[in-house]
Amino acid sequence: MKFFRNLVNLVPVALLGAAGAMAQSSDAVISAIQSFTSVSSNLADTVNDLSIVNFATDGPKIPAGLENITTAVTSFNAEFSPSTPPYPDDVAIEVVDVLTTFVEVHQQLLELIIGKHSLAAQFALTAPIAEALRDLEAVVDTFAFDLIALIPTEQGPALAQVNALNVTFTQTVTTYDS
Repeated sequence: MKFFRNLVNLVPVALLGAAGAMAQSSDAVISAIQSFTSVSSNLADTVNDLSIVNFATDGPKIPAGLENITTAVTSFNAEFSPSTPPYPDDVAIEVVDVLTTFVEVHQQLLELIIGKHSLAAQFALTAPIAEALRDLEAVVDTFAFDLIALIPTEQGPALAQVNALNVTFTQTVTTYDS
């Protein structure tokens, strides 16, 4: 049983880590954002299903899932190169589209995590979740600003998405720090 739980935690990291191998191409960046979105959506489903009945066993999936996303984004961040030329406008628009989807899904995840705060407090998971949230926020910010450098023609819409996500991150971290 523990093997399968560990396997479920490692597969997303392996898949997302592979996306970083070609991070300088626009296709790889778009694919990575889509992968981050998918993993965030899966974690949102897990968080949504948490209740008083299963929180003791499944609640730790919140910080573990956030840490998996953090690890994947960190690996991907290492692949960005300042020498990569900016993407053309049509690609920049596509990047903002997938970024917007990521932000929407990630905000939903964060709102679900906020909704589970009282359960997390009952099971002493607020500190690990807060730490995982802070770590994830830091790497997502790095990712976002490296990404924005590649899409200067769409900097405004991309910054709007990043700022919206930062607001939700702040609300979530504040909730878990209280």
